[in-house]
Amino acid sequence: MRTILAVFAISALAVPALTAADRWTDETERITRTVKLEPGGTVRVNSFSGRVTITGTDRSEVVVDAVRRAPRSRLDRIKLDVHTEGSDRVVIDANRRQRSFWEFGNNVVETDLDVKMPRRANLEVSVFSAPVTIEGVEGSEKLNSFSARITITDVSGPVRAHTFSGPVLIRARSLDTDHPIDVQTFSGSIELHVPESARGTLRFNSFSGRLDSAMPLTLGTGGSRRSIRAELGGGGGPMLNFKTFSGSVRINR
Repeated sequence: MRTILAVFAISALAVPALTAADRWTDETERITRTVKLEPGGTVRVNSFSGRVTITGTDRSEVVVDAVRRAPRSRLDRIKLDVHTEGSDRVVIDANRRQRSFWEFGNNVVETDLDVKMPRRANLEVSVFSAPVTIEGVEGSEKLNSFSARITITDVSGPVRAHTFSGPVLIRARSLDTDHPIDVQTFSGSIELHVPESARGTLRFNSFSGRLDSAMPLTLGTGGSRRSIRAELGGGGGPMLNFKTFSGSVRINR
């Protein structure tokens, strides 16, 4: 977690503010890419600014629709890169730079990404200031964000999400014993929606946040306000691990 935050912090310092000339000369570029990927593979998404929308489908391919905004010189120098690694991984990088000794100035292209992927594939996402919305992905999800909201809908696979200054909202279709949910935030709230019949073992740890639940919880012994272990629906389901520094956690139907 510390390594990820350090990388984001360094990246932020390396990107100066847009000049007035940059703002007035922005152009818009639209790009579509399609790459074959069978269920069980992995999609990796990296983005810095804009928004990211990811949807699971029944097709054996990844379709990327991107809208990129920046001055023409930057659009030519910084590319949307979509490539495969082996036969089971597709990588989408919204800001692939052509490195040069003379390179200077702003190195970010604001990019809205709309990604459709096989619903049974796995997903890895790293974003800086790009809100992420994910729907209908059934594989594992590993998500990291800095200053960006993460919203996940129709979840049935395992989830691991880490954010710095970004809330996390998860709507789970079901809870499976083999599919834990692990969410850590530094300064962001966590909200989990589960079915009425959901069961699980919950662990909550926070420096200044609190735990609220609309679902019945059976509290374990030996805990405290900052560290709670509880059984959801009588326990017996997956591990639900929530850790925050200054964000609260809410469990809803």
